[in-house]
Amino acid sequence: MNRTEKQTLIDALHTEFGHSPHAIVVDFRGLSVPAATEFRRKVRAIGSHYKVVKNRLAKRALTGTPLEPLTPRFSGTTGIAFTTDDPVALARTLCDFAKDNPALVVKGGVVSGSQLLDANGVKALSTMPSLPEMRSRLLGVLQAPASKLVRLLSTPATQMAQVLKAHQDKLEGSNQ
Repeated sequence: MNRTEKQTLIDALHTEFGHSPHAIVVDFRGLSVPAATEFRRKVRAIGSHYKVVKNRLAKRALTGTPLEPLTPRFSGTTGIAFTTDDPVALARTLCDFAKDNPALVVKGGVVSGSQLLDANGVKALSTMPSLPEMRSRLLGVLQAPASKLVRLLSTPATQMAQVLKAHQDKLEGSNQ
Protein backbone atom coordinates (compact mmCIF):
# COMPACT_ATOMS: atom_id res chain seq x y z
CA MET A 1 0.00 0.00 0.00
CA ASN A 2 1.58 3.27 -1.07
CA ARG A 3 1.43 6.59 0.75
CA THR A 4 -1.56 8.02 -1.15
CA GLU A 5 -3.62 4.86 -0.58
CA LYS A 6 -2.79 5.01 3.12
CA GLN A 7 -3.81 8.66 3.30
CA THR A 8 -7.07 7.91 1.48
CA LEU A 9 -7.80 5.11 3.96
CA ILE A 10 -6.94 7.35 6.93
CA ASP A 11 -9.24 10.10 5.62
CA ALA A 12 -12.11 7.65 5.08
CA LEU A 13 -11.69 6.19 8.57
CA HIS A 14 -11.40 9.66 10.09
CA THR A 15 -14.74 10.58 8.53
CA GLU A 16 -16.41 7.40 9.80
CA PHE A 17 -14.94 7.78 13.29
CA GLY A 18 -15.95 11.44 13.35
CA HIS A 19 -19.62 10.52 12.90
CA SER A 20 -19.56 7.74 15.51
CA PRO A 21 -19.60 8.80 19.16
CA HIS A 22 -19.68 5.22 20.48
CA ALA A 23 -17.03 2.53 19.91
CA ILE A 24 -15.62 -0.63 21.46
CA VAL A 25 -12.14 -2.01 20.82
CA VAL A 26 -11.62 -5.79 20.81
CA ASP A 27 -8.72 -8.21 20.52
CA PHE A 28 -9.64 -10.95 18.06
CA ARG A 29 -6.44 -13.05 18.25
CA GLY A 30 -7.31 -16.73 17.89
CA LEU A 31 -10.78 -16.14 16.46
CA SER A 32 -11.50 -18.56 13.61
CA VAL A 33 -12.57 -17.26 10.20
CA PRO A 34 -16.15 -18.62 10.47
CA ALA A 35 -16.46 -17.10 13.94
CA ALA A 36 -15.12 -13.75 12.69
CA THR A 37 -17.62 -13.82 9.82
CA GLU A 38 -20.46 -14.56 12.23
CA PHE A 39 -19.23 -11.74 14.50
CA ARG A 40 -19.24 -9.24 11.62
CA ARG A 41 -22.74 -10.39 10.65
CA LYS A 42 -24.05 -9.84 14.18
CA VAL A 43 -22.49 -6.39 14.41
CA ARG A 44 -23.98 -5.40 11.04
CA ALA A 45 -27.40 -6.74 12.09
CA ILE A 46 -27.67 -4.13 14.86
CA GLY A 47 -26.69 -1.29 12.52
CA SER A 48 -23.08 -0.97 13.65
CA HIS A 49 -19.74 -1.28 11.87
CA TYR A 50 -16.63 -3.35 12.54
CA LYS A 51 -13.20 -2.66 11.07
CA VAL A 52 -9.79 -4.25 11.36
CA VAL A 53 -7.10 -1.75 10.42
CA LYS A 54 -3.39 -1.48 11.08
CA ASN A 55 -2.89 0.11 14.48
CA ARG A 56 -0.72 2.94 13.18
CA LEU A 57 -3.31 3.92 10.56
CA ALA A 58 -6.16 3.66 13.07
CA LYS A 59 -4.33 5.89 15.54
CA ARG A 60 -3.86 8.53 12.86
CA ALA A 61 -7.51 8.28 11.83
CA LEU A 62 -8.69 8.66 15.45
CA THR A 63 -6.93 12.00 15.86
CA GLY A 64 -9.46 14.80 16.23
CA THR A 65 -12.51 12.51 16.50
CA PRO A 66 -14.76 11.69 19.47
CA LEU A 67 -13.07 8.28 19.60
CA GLU A 68 -9.57 9.68 20.15
CA PRO A 69 -9.41 8.49 23.81
CA LEU A 70 -9.21 4.92 22.43
CA THR A 71 -5.78 5.54 20.86
CA PRO A 72 -3.76 3.79 23.64
CA ARG A 73 -5.89 0.63 23.27
CA PHE A 74 -4.59 0.02 19.73
CA SER A 75 -1.85 -2.53 20.28
CA GLY A 76 -1.67 -6.12 19.13
CA THR A 77 -4.47 -7.61 17.04
CA THR A 78 -7.16 -4.98 17.35
CA GLY A 79 -10.54 -4.43 15.77
CA ILE A 80 -12.96 -1.58 16.38
CA ALA A 81 -16.74 -1.79 16.43
CA PHE A 82 -18.49 1.57 16.28
CA THR A 83 -22.01 2.93 16.03
CA THR A 84 -23.93 6.17 15.87
CA ASP A 85 -27.09 4.83 17.52
CA ASP A 86 -27.24 2.59 20.57
CA PRO A 87 -24.02 1.81 22.46
CA VAL A 88 -25.86 -0.63 24.74
CA ALA A 89 -26.89 -2.86 21.82
CA LEU A 90 -23.31 -2.87 20.53
CA ALA A 91 -21.88 -3.71 23.96
CA ARG A 92 -24.49 -6.43 24.48
CA THR A 93 -23.74 -8.00 21.09
CA LEU A 94 -19.98 -7.99 21.70
CA CYS A 95 -20.21 -9.36 25.24
CA ASP A 96 -22.69 -12.07 24.25
CA PHE A 97 -20.45 -13.12 21.37
CA ALA A 98 -17.39 -13.09 23.67
CA LYS A 99 -19.18 -15.49 26.07
CA ASP A 100 -19.51 -18.08 23.29
CA ASN A 101 -16.10 -17.30 21.74
CA PRO A 102 -13.50 -16.62 24.45
CA ALA A 103 -10.91 -15.74 21.77
CA LEU A 104 -12.67 -12.37 21.39
CA VAL A 105 -11.52 -10.11 24.22
CA VAL A 106 -13.03 -6.69 24.87
CA LYS A 107 -10.29 -4.11 25.52
CA GLY A 108 -12.38 -1.03 26.20
CA GLY A 109 -14.64 1.55 24.66
CA VAL A 110 -15.91 5.09 24.43
CA VAL A 111 -19.50 6.20 24.99
CA SER A 112 -20.82 9.55 23.80
CA GLY A 113 -17.36 10.52 22.61
CA SER A 114 -16.23 11.41 26.10
CA GLN A 115 -16.62 8.59 28.60
CA LEU A 116 -13.77 6.08 28.38
CA LEU A 117 -14.66 2.56 29.53
CA ASP A 118 -12.42 -0.36 30.40
CA ALA A 119 -13.42 -3.99 29.72
CA ASN A 120 -15.49 -4.17 32.92
CA GLY A 121 -17.23 -0.90 32.01
CA VAL A 122 -18.23 -2.33 28.64
CA LYS A 123 -19.59 -5.44 30.37
CA ALA A 124 -21.57 -3.23 32.75
CA LEU A 125 -22.87 -1.23 29.78
CA SER A 126 -24.07 -4.44 28.14
CA THR A 127 -26.29 -5.24 31.13
CA MET A 128 -28.09 -1.89 30.99
CA PRO A 129 -31.48 -1.63 29.32
CA SER A 130 -31.40 -0.37 25.75
CA LEU A 131 -32.42 3.16 24.78
CA PRO A 132 -35.99 2.21 23.72
CA GLU A 133 -36.45 0.28 27.00
CA MET A 134 -35.24 3.29 28.99
CA ARG A 135 -37.63 5.57 27.11
CA SER A 136 -40.58 3.27 27.77
CA ARG A 137 -39.69 3.05 31.47
CA LEU A 138 -39.42 6.82 31.70
CA LEU A 139 -42.78 7.21 29.98
CA GLY A 140 -44.32 4.74 32.43
CA VAL A 141 -42.90 6.69 35.36
CA LEU A 142 -44.24 9.95 33.96
CA GLN A 143 -47.69 8.49 33.32
CA ALA A 144 -48.02 6.69 36.66
CA PRO A 145 -49.01 9.75 38.77
CA ALA A 146 -51.73 10.76 36.29
CA SER A 147 -53.26 7.29 36.15
CA LYS A 148 -53.12 6.98 39.95
CA LEU A 149 -54.86 10.33 40.27
CA VAL A 150 -57.66 9.23 37.94
CA ARG A 151 -58.10 6.00 39.91
CA LEU A 152 -58.09 7.93 43.18
CA LEU A 153 -60.70 10.40 41.96
CA SER A 154 -62.96 7.65 40.62
CA THR A 155 -62.73 5.50 43.75
CA PRO A 156 -65.28 7.45 45.89
CA ALA A 157 -67.83 7.40 43.05
CA THR A 158 -67.30 3.67 42.56
CA GLN A 159 -67.67 3.00 46.27
CA MET A 160 -70.82 5.14 46.43
CA ALA A 161 -72.31 3.21 43.52
CA GLN A 162 -71.47 -0.08 45.27
CA VAL A 163 -73.12 1.10 48.50
CA LEU A 164 -76.26 2.19 46.63
CA LYS A 165 -76.38 -1.12 44.76
CA ALA A 166 -76.03 -3.05 48.02
CA HIS A 167 -78.79 -0.94 49.58
CA GLN A 168 -81.05 -1.55 46.57
CA ASP A 169 -80.37 -5.29 46.74
CA LYS A 170 -81.19 -5.23 50.45
CA LEU A 171 -84.49 -3.41 49.83
CA GLU A 172 -85.44 -5.81 47.02
CA GLY A 173 -84.59 -8.74 49.29
CA SER A 174 -86.83 -7.45 52.13
CA ASN A 175 -89.80 -6.89 49.75
CA GLN A 176 -89.92 -10.54 48.74
